[in-house]
Amino acid sequence: MVKVKSSFGKVSGTKANTIYYEVNGVTFGRSKPTKMGNPKTEAQMKQRIKMNNILNMYKYIKGYLQQNFEGIIGNKNASSFFRSYNLMKTPVWLTKEACKFVLAPYVVAQGRINSVGYEFRDGVFVTDINVGDLEINDETEERVLSSVICGNNEGWTNNDTLQVILLRQKRVSSLDEEIAHPTCCSIVVCLDKASATKIGEIPVLESLSNMSRFSLCSVDGKLAVRVEDSEEYTYAFAVVHGRGQGRDKIVSSQQLCLSDTALYDSYCSSNAFNKAFESYK
Repeated sequence: MVKVKSSFGKVSGTKANTIYYEVNGVTFGRSKPTKMGNPKTEAQMKQRIKMNNILNMYKYIKGYLQQNFEGIIGNKNASSFFRSYNLMKTPVWLTKEACKFVLAPYVVAQGRINSVGYEFRDGVFVTDINVGDLEINDETEERVLSSVICGNNEGWTNNDTLQVILLRQKRVSSLDEEIAHPTCCSIVVCLDKASATKIGEIPVLESLSNMSRFSLCSVDGKLAVRVEDSEEYTYAFAVVHGRGQGRDKIVSSQQLCLSDTALYDSYCSSNAFNKAFESYK
């Protein structure tokens, strides 16, 4: 930056490669910035491509993530947390034109409550939530489920919430086949010992009701969700333990569990990256 004295009074504007401007009666000159091109280095390209799947997925499921990340204050929001936690996951390589996403084991909740454990086996997502001898179906009342869960599991108390998230995506046979847009369904069970609401009457989140609702069940004394057509579809499942409301809400740390990783693995491959990289050139 150069300080310029002028006998012509106030000076401002651009001449040649210099920009002139005045601050507190003193005229300064600085060189014009060189126009930055888009070098598209491999590192930059990787960062752009890996963000594609994360952002597309967040846009689709953000309706039930707004209170699933503790510490959202100031300029922070659920989107910031979702991106930061999932950028460290194995990247999914989508082409530039893709506006869909591939189900991935992304973090969907982060907080101080102990995580709920779950796994997929024999067409069922089985949690580690002990429900004893209770046979769970759509007729089971929230107060009954609440008593059983709070009585059999340490850390669960009356008025806690249990959010169930289930997404489904049709499998594709190759990278050249169009990705099917996932469908999803979510319910929130209130563990209220005074609630006579039946599980089958719990409303599905409106913006996500584009899949036939699932049913809670019990397997080997554990809370579970059974799915159908698992050979044709890939499912992603999560349960979030919550307590409180708004900024006072605390949650468990959870990530999606996939019924199988074939589709995910194919879009994490070097072939998928090469195809995506070419589309961004």
